[in-house]
Amino acid sequence: MNKLFAVYSCLLAFVLLTSCSEEITLTNDQKETAVIYGLLDQADTIHYIKINRAFSGKNNSLEVAQIPDSSYFKDVQAFVYEIKKGDTLRKWKLRDTLIENKEPGIFYGPIQKVYYFETTKNAPLIGESGRTYMFHGRFEKNKFEVTSTTELIYGNSLIYPVSNGNSFNFANGVIDNPEYNSTGIKFTPGNSITTNTKLRITIKEFIGQTFTLKSFDWNIGDLDISDGASTTGINAMGSAFYPLIAKNCTKDPAITKRQLASIELQVTFASEVLFNYITLNKPSSSLAQNKINYTNLTASNGMRVIGVFTARNLKTNTKLSSEINSQSTSRALDSQSTKELCLGYYTKDLHFCSDVPADINTSFHCN
Repeated sequence: MNKLFAVYSCLLAFVLLTSCSEEITLTNDQKETAVIYGLLDQADTIHYIKINRAFSGKNNSLEVAQIPDSSYFKDVQAFVYEIKKGDTLRKWKLRDTLIENKEPGIFYGPIQKVYYFETTKNAPLIGESGRTYMFHGRFEKNKFEVTSTTELIYGNSLIYPVSNGNSFNFANGVIDNPEYNSTGIKFTPGNSITTNTKLRITIKEFIGQTFTLKSFDWNIGDLDISDGASTTGINAMGSAFYPLIAKNCTKDPAITKRQLASIELQVTFASEVLFNYITLNKPSSSLAQNKINYTNLTASNGMRVIGVFTARNLKTNTKLSSEINSQSTSRALDSQSTKELCLGYYTKDLHFCSDVPADINTSFHCN
């Protein structure tokens, strides 16, 4: 629907700025457009698919956007099928539910209708070559149908620093002459074509003996995968880590100490279809505004459809500040990087100390 609004805005600007006397007439065919957005991930057990409608006409688009019924189909019968070698293995009927908007906007709110189906941890969606998932929706009592098929992401995995004994290394630990290092995050992309890497940093903030957990995300960046790459990766820079910690920790005099609780690695692997959808549907910077509307959805009976039905896969690995098991001892930050966190330039006034047993004889261990 945003694309339709953009068209109207461009036309309005043209009318106001040109001195030409020719009239411009907006179309008033009231032709409905299905707007469908679904990303399947075998790591999830609840799979949401957004199904809406849009249409062009003379009505005020901003006013129409505030009316929920204007964006809903009255009748939706939608299914997802699991198919392998032409055989349907499983079938799910989509049900509707209401969710709350995260942020206010120009569209109706604060409640949105979405459609979903459920799987279980023991019987998840499966990513493998030759296994596909098909969306099939019938709208307005079989007035038209929309279909699309996708593979899931498979063959992808996290490599480093997920193993025990591998820690994030961000500094040399020389407080008077610090040097910041980078930790290479490595993974196998499988059949994904692009990735996004984040670190979720969780800190314990103490007031006396009581602590609360505070978390924030560090977006390391996106990475397009080279054809045929078996392994690839992206660097997390120590020169960015410590200023980020300082930015997200207030100098609250009530806080008596802070400790690093964990660093969670999050890598989202995305399909080629999703990559194409995001790339080709970005807003145009050209005055010509000549853009295609990319979608892998197909509508019957001459109806229109925009959106995407494809896959992504989120893989995570959490490294606690210190973890001891029967095989080895693991820590999120190595000792030198922990020392920089506790005593270094950016964070020395934030009362960080280490709770790692291996640091017990250091000046930065918690008392």
